[in-house]
Amino acid sequence: MSTAAPNTADDPRWLEFNRAGFECSCGQRHVGLFPINMLVPVGWTGGRDYAPDDALDLTGNFLSENFCVWQGQYYAMRMRLPLQIQGAAPAAFMYTVWAGVSRADMETYVAARKDGALCNTTQFSARLVNRIAGYPETSNLLGIAFQQEDGGPPLLLLAGPQPGANPGHPLIGEERNGIGLDRALELFAAYGHDMQTNPSTRSH
Repeated sequence: MSTAAPNTADDPRWLEFNRAGFECSCGQRHVGLFPINMLVPVGWTGGRDYAPDDALDLTGNFLSENFCVWQGQYYAMRMRLPLQIQGAAPAAFMYTVWAGVSRADMETYVAARKDGALCNTTQFSARLVNRIAGYPETSNLLGIAFQQEDGGPPLLLLAGPQPGANPGHPLIGEERNGIGLDRALELFAAYGHDMQTNPSTRSH
């Protein structure tokens, strides 16, 4: 018999997190969810200074906040990868990640963004090119990217046939089924934001 997912909205810690926040190992108090941003794709060996998006060069080496090109042959875009908080929709633990795409799909996206013609139902293939802490190897997981009419990074949904032994990868399952507050705190801690030592974060 299946077990119902926890309702995070009923957890008193969730209310406290969003009202007063939790003290963190980084020295700050975090109030509510905040994104974990991957700085560059796996394999990028160039500098870490971002050029303007509108200076995009598809023929050489290029890195901006949202686009990356290696040797004019490999292309990646920043995307949003959300893990819904169970029972607290639309709240989501959010990664911004890099995903490899074809040159044609990047060109189509850039043109639609420039023209203000992004469409939430327009989709294209993408391959995750980041190793996300707290999971087994995540680079090369396959998915579908959807343009976002708000102009933000595309939404990446990991799904479909996966290489090797990855069909049951936990990141795929957690994106599909969501996560609870305890798991969100684990994932924050994996990126130097450990709030689990705070007594107010402990399960009741």
